[in-house]
Amino acid sequence: MLTLANLTKTFRGQRILDGVNWFAPGRTCIGLTGANGAGKSTLLKIIAGEIETDTGDVVVPKGTTVGYLPQEVLGSSGQTVRDSALEAFAEVRGLENECRRLENALADAPVEGPEHDRLMAAYHDAREQFDTRARYDLEADTDRVLTGLGFEHDDFTRDVGTFSGGWQMRVALARLLLRRPDVLLLDEPTNHLDLEARTWLEEFLASCESLVILVAHDRYFLDVCVQRITEVSRGRLTDYPCNYTAYLTKRAERQVLEAQAYTAQQEEIERIEAFVRRFRYQASKAALVQSRVKQLEKIERLPPPEGHTRRVAIRLPDPPRSGRTVLTLEGASKSYGDLCVYEGLDLMIERGTKVALVGPNGAGKSTLQKMLAGVEPLSTGRRVVGHNTRIAYFAQDQSSVLDPTKTVYEELLSVAPLEMVPRVRDLLGAFLFGGDASEKPVRVLSGGERNRLALAKLLVEPANCLLLDEPTNHLDLAAKEVLLEALLAYTGTVVLVAHDRYILDRLPTEVLEIGHGAAVRHLGNYGEYLRHKERELPDAPVAAPSMRAASAETEQPVTSVEPKEDRNAARQAERRKARVEEKRQREAQSLETEIAAKETELARHAEIMNDPDFYQTHPEPQVLFSTYAKIKREVETLYSRLERVTA
Repeated sequence: MLTLANLTKTFRGQRILDGVNWFAPGRTCIGLTGANGAGKSTLLKIIAGEIETDTGDVVVPKGTTVGYLPQEVLGSSGQTVRDSALEAFAEVRGLENECRRLENALADAPVEGPEHDRLMAAYHDAREQFDTRARYDLEADTDRVLTGLGFEHDDFTRDVGTFSGGWQMRVALARLLLRRPDVLLLDEPTNHLDLEARTWLEEFLASCESLVILVAHDRYFLDVCVQRITEVSRGRLTDYPCNYTAYLTKRAERQVLEAQAYTAQQEEIERIEAFVRRFRYQASKAALVQSRVKQLEKIERLPPPEGHTRRVAIRLPDPPRSGRTVLTLEGASKSYGDLCVYEGLDLMIERGTKVALVGPNGAGKSTLQKMLAGVEPLSTGRRVVGHNTRIAYFAQDQSSVLDPTKTVYEELLSVAPLEMVPRVRDLLGAFLFGGDASEKPVRVLSGGERNRLALAKLLVEPANCLLLDEPTNHLDLAAKEVLLEALLAYTGTVVLVAHDRYILDRLPTEVLEIGHGAAVRHLGNYGEYLRHKERELPDAPVAAPSMRAASAETEQPVTSVEPKEDRNAARQAERRKARVEEKRQREAQSLETEIAAKETELARHAEIMNDPDFYQTHPEPQVLFSTYAKIKREVETLYSRLERVTA
């Protein structure tokens, strides 16, 4: 489907891609991974035609369509959400209008002659293109995709410009998915999606027939979506036919082998060079020395192995011991004008618990965090802070409290306790401020960099209750892993809002389900919460990894998972298969019903056209012919869809 041939790209003297040769087959979901700056986004832009290469070619079959979603997209004002999404079908609608124009021209043209032949040839070409690309459920499909990405029906008629940047990104993603390009390129598609929208996107990609190449910093999303991981490192691409978790194991094994080969080669080179140095000036050994020199010149030097840099591990300051009850809300209510978010809420957070707040967008997760932090005053009720409780609150706009006159290092050092001072640079490196980046002035940092620094600053403060609202935004996979390990080792209390399934499955000991002005407690992590909800409502949709990813996981078992987790994963996989099969059967039944209705309509039109007096009695024969042809194409399209569903 897609081939890169001898691809080279250099930025500011640094070779990002170095003679890359790579092949990606169709109907495959590939995840690009690698360190920040390795060239993942650059590679997507090259494939999308956004930037040019220094040398090499991107080869795709003729007629292949490519769709690209960058990390940042600005929506345009003056256009509704639905109209913006429907722009995905602009080309199809143009072909449909051209077919209608040619049909009308044929109806008025002579039956024979060069003009008729010219119009028929043009109509044949336009109709062939339209038949290839046409779909007859555009509005319904658009509403389905927008709903899946979290838009309410009332939002469809709102101006795109009235939404935040994150929601404008969702509109752009909807438009791209509706186009159904042959090659789908997604750069951080989950950045602005909540858990429900991510789950929907996982299911969409599972049934997608395109070649999908994506960059994501969400480990769970990569595990359930991709069939192949491609590592971008040192200008080259290395393929691993597995999901992300299995890739970590295979990469570690490869790095050990590379290190052994590199060490062996260095020892051989040192042995030969020692021989040359020892006998260089002895005439009797001149031939042997020259032989060794030529041997050195022929050796293809291996690059130093990767992955042997010291792994950064951060331990948060030991928190002072608090009372058993850390925070309490008694009869708490919160309203914004006529909108009541909470009413009569009773909630108690105990020492040492790690609590995740989950619920759909707008349910009130961030509002509850602000109520617990004391940032938002209660409309009614009481907030009680427990004995010796020290709260550190990370808001989504936490970066606004940074001092622009300081450097990154100075800003973090200003709040670090004495025992953390030697590890300040390690912490900065973990949050992507290694080397010279630690000396950058705060005032020149981007929004994502400021958020990362604000999170690092919060984590070094000696608090015993962390209230974290979306702390993983703008973190790559390595930084997320550092944060997760630090929070797992942290002995204080954590209340967390996050949309990262991997963290939600590893960290929480309790889940608070937020919605309808209430908070319902569930013991266990997010996966256990979903299983509990599934038992309560067997027909309710729950997070479902793609079937393609499930097969990849089966082929590449991860030995580091505990047996209990293996059993849970197997049960989950069976339930996912059952849900996918049920969904397939429902779709097949719906298609069969639609086909029956279309064939009835087709028979009715055929009966009219077979009437001997048809041309004398019917006012617009060409219109009826066109309608009959359109319905026939619809039936053929529906049969094709039915074959794919039942295959």
